[in-house]
Amino acid sequence: MTGKRINWEPGYELGIEDIDFQHHFFLNLINRLADELRMTTSQNRRSALIAELNAYARFHFISEENMMARAGYPDLEAHRKHHLDLISQLNSREALLQLEQSEQSAEQVIDFLVSWFVNHTTGEDRLFADFYHRQQNR
Repeated sequence: MTGKRINWEPGYELGIEDIDFQHHFFLNLINRLADELRMTTSQNRRSALIAELNAYARFHFISEENMMARAGYPDLEAHRKHHLDLISQLNSREALLQLEQSEQSAEQVIDFLVSWFVNHTTGEDRLFADFYHRQQNR
């Protein structure tokens, strides 16, 4: 496994303190997962690492969705679907990792998470941030 890492970039910053803080933590968790998946072949350890990320993702998504509801974000349901899709895909990749127990399947989990984080943060989350800032400036 290559141990890919993702570095924080200014484009990930949404200007919403709670979300930006949680995104920093989420990114650090993805990096730690990448490092630790590379260092262990223990199936129990790998499952525990993914369970930690899964639990944090669920917390973050609920927090973000609550903020969207408070702001009256009109695309909340579509955004919630993106979150549910991530959890579903993460669960599928975790099951594959347990079945295959290979470095390649571990790398696929990390590649998926990095890609999802970048695309979701700069795409879907950016749409909410733009809406949120327009609401704040009224």
